[in-house]
Amino acid sequence: MFHNYTGFIRRPHLVRAAVVLAGAVITIGVSGGSALAHSYPQTTDPQSSARLDSSPAHIGITYDSPIAASGSSMVLLDSTGTAVPSEPDQSDGNRQTSLHPVTDLAPGPYTVDWTSVSADDGHMAQGFYTFVVNGGPGGIIAGQAQNQTQAADLTAALTVTGASDGSSVLRVDLDNPTGVERVRIRLSRPDLGEDLLTTASTGDGGWALTGNEVAVPGAWHAVVIVRRTNVVDDAQGSFDFTVDSVTGAPTFATASAPGAN
Repeated sequence: MFHNYTGFIRRPHLVRAAVVLAGAVITIGVSGGSALAHSYPQTTDPQSSARLDSSPAHIGITYDSPIAASGSSMVLLDSTGTAVPSEPDQSDGNRQTSLHPVTDLAPGPYTVDWTSVSADDGHMAQGFYTFVVNGGPGGIIAGQAQNQTQAADLTAALTVTGASDGSSVLRVDLDNPTGVERVRIRLSRPDLGEDLLTTASTGDGGWALTGNEVAVPGAWHAVVIVRRTNVVDDAQGSFDFTVDSVTGAPTFATASAPGAN
């Protein structure tokens, strides 16, 4: 039985909870009815982006609100995107879910794909996070690719590359950084859901995600969201890229600009 979840998933760059709260306020103000309920991870074990010395005995999530057993799930994926043979654990509460791999995990990166169904109103949410079992490659990306697009009056460039251990780096550069307060990336794919992540300054004029969020090959979608002084997320640019399953090489499709909010 899995009892304790100690990893804290609300990384400094994970702002999904604030977005959900803001959406709830808007819904109440506009409709006068009750807001839609969604259950998101509050804590995880292992922590998101953790690097572990050995294979974890259990992988677990505690959600921020009750979840329904029917429809809520976790799937552990290896570096090829293949589901790792695992068995569910007995839960100690209606906000927890966990599983254990049937054998020790080999060194390398893993992605936890989670789906939750709110026990309050049945609404579904889906997302993912990653961790690494050390002793092998930390990621899957080999090489570098870059594309750019218009984001309102800005030109936004997104670079997808790998760190020295192959872990993913998504870097944003803007042609005019004046007044930029925050840069976020909404990273998604149909089979994994999405995460809205706040980048960190690179110290040389760019902003980057370095938490190894891209740890399975295939097609990815990224929306760069720029907030400037006294304006709420006024510039957005959308990118599609793939990571080759054999070579690890990233490749961009044509970028597009969804426009300002």
